[in-house]
Amino acid sequence: MALKKPDYEIFGDLVKYELKESEIQENSSESVNFFCNAILRLPGSTTDAVNLCKKFVHFFTILNLAYSDPTTTVNSNKYREYLNYWLNSQVRARNISATMKSSFYRYLINNYSKYGTGDKLKDKIYHIDDTYFFRINLLYQLYKIYNELNIGKNKNCSKSIDDFKTCYTVAWKKCFSDKDDNFCSALDGFKKLYESRKNSILTVCSKEGLSSLPQLVQPQLFNDADDGAENIGNHLIMSKINNATVGLSKIKSLKYPKLYELLSLRYNFLLVYYEDEKRCYMMKILREFFLYCNEHRGISNLLSFYKEFFREFYNKNKVEYNQIFNYCSSSTNTPPKEYCTDYLYCSKEFEKHLSTIKDIEEKHFDNGAEALHWLISDNASDSIILQLGKDNNILSNITPMLVGTAAGGLLILFFLYKFSPFGSWFHSKILKNDETLYNFNEESDQYLFENNSEHETNNPNNAKIHLSYNPA
Repeated sequence: MALKKPDYEIFGDLVKYELKESEIQENSSESVNFFCNAILRLPGSTTDAVNLCKKFVHFFTILNLAYSDPTTTVNSNKYREYLNYWLNSQVRARNISATMKSSFYRYLINNYSKYGTGDKLKDKIYHIDDTYFFRINLLYQLYKIYNELNIGKNKNCSKSIDDFKTCYTVAWKKCFSDKDDNFCSALDGFKKLYESRKNSILTVCSKEGLSSLPQLVQPQLFNDADDGAENIGNHLIMSKINNATVGLSKIKSLKYPKLYELLSLRYNFLLVYYEDEKRCYMMKILREFFLYCNEHRGISNLLSFYKEFFREFYNKNKVEYNQIFNYCSSSTNTPPKEYCTDYLYCSKEFEKHLSTIKDIEEKHFDNGAEALHWLISDNASDSIILQLGKDNNILSNITPMLVGTAAGGLLILFFLYKFSPFGSWFHSKILKNDETLYNFNEESDQYLFENNSEHETNNPNNAKIHLSYNPA
């Protein structure tokens, strides 16, 4: 059965909800006590579960009375959805076992009418799955911080802003990793609320010396980002091998943390809030990209990845990159800013990479990208030499084995020839022609000898031929 998705847009009246929560009394009526004490009969029940039941019934009574006016707005009518979120949050915070949690929800669902709710809680009370609860809790945290900043309740704006950024960043990333457009729409609604009240919040926080507040980036619906699923970069972080990634190694988060994060967000710039922070992030991405390219020079598919990175990310931020380059190349600050440290490192260690990306234009890609051919050709000879070196090492290792095998084979053949039937067969079949030729020569010699006999008979001396020798 599919998990039930919660309504995320339930925090419009959070200030009022929390105010009403403070009215919950420890002591409950007789009827509430009777209703909740029955939970003790459930297996694994604890007093924590009973006390939570009493708070829940009382909280519902307060909210039901507060929102009984039929003219209330749609957001106000979502107090029951908020009540279910509150209940789920309380259950997770208490010492209630997993088995008891299931029994607890089931008891409330089956018996809610007994404490005078009618059908108002029908289909409103249920266990929220952890995946959905994590998302809805992010929204709760954002609204809570926003409300505290808006009314000046929090006396430490700097810490609240840091917590706010951390929470919004996590929520914003969820729109790329999780297919939950309702959550992203709710997050976008919060962003618009924040932007509309940012100036009043700044007025409150300016007393602490804050001159600006973070600019929120609009969350992207999963379907809008889905086109990036086939990007080369996405395949490289997922370690998917295809024609476009052959020869390129996986981009791992430990070695390339910022580049990995960029690719996981489909080339969408990570949420950052201030200029220096953004520039640091930009230069770390570029430094890690150069490192990856340098380690994969000579591989033809690197060119396709380079083009994709340029078009999808670098070119869209080229103006700001040029500002970074110009500032850092002329800055005399000591110590230099963090992003300038990365720039100076790239200037020294990746000089050709940096000069190439500074000068290259989109039009160069349409002309065969000759400016990038050094990536796959300059180091090609080195790659070949390296490969040959590997081959030579392999050959040097196997040569003794080959020689030994050949010698052993010859020795075995010799013994087979000399001491086994194989030798006789080999002699009769293979060497027969040689013996025939040898016999033919003998017969020829015999023929010549026999035909020379008449010369011997006619020799008047019938004697031997004597050769005289006169020394000089």
